This record gives sequence, structure tokens and C-alpha cells, in this order.
Amino acid sequence: MFKRTRVFAVAAFGFGLAFSFGAFAQAEDCQACTDECYVQYEQCNSDGYPFCKTNLRACIRACGCTV
Repeated sequence: MFKRTRVFAVAAFGFGLAFSFGAFAQAEDCQACTDECYVQYEQCNSDGYPFCKTNLRACIRACGCTV
């Protein structure tokens, strides 16, 4: 049960972090924001969490970059 709670806590932290990066994206270069999302994604993968791809998509959307 504790492991499940920890996974949800990490997921919530990841989404919060993604949205906070989105808030600062206007002052930051769009490419730098996206690069940071990929750094977080790689770290998430190396930690072995199953929700890394979802967090990556949320982080990139939060950057607010136009295609």
C-alpha cells in the first residue's frame, strides 16, 4: 500500500513540476523548456516509473510551444 501511495505522490509531483515549467516558459526559451522535459523523462525512465511518457507529454504541453 505504501508503494502505491509513493507512486501517486511522485506522479503528482511530476505533474506539478510540469505545470510550473509551463508558467515560466514565456520567460524561458521554448527549446530549453522542452529539453528540460526530456531530461526529466530520462530520469523518470531510469528510476523505473511506469508513467514517464504521460509526464513527458504533460510537460511539453505545459511549455506552451507552438509547432
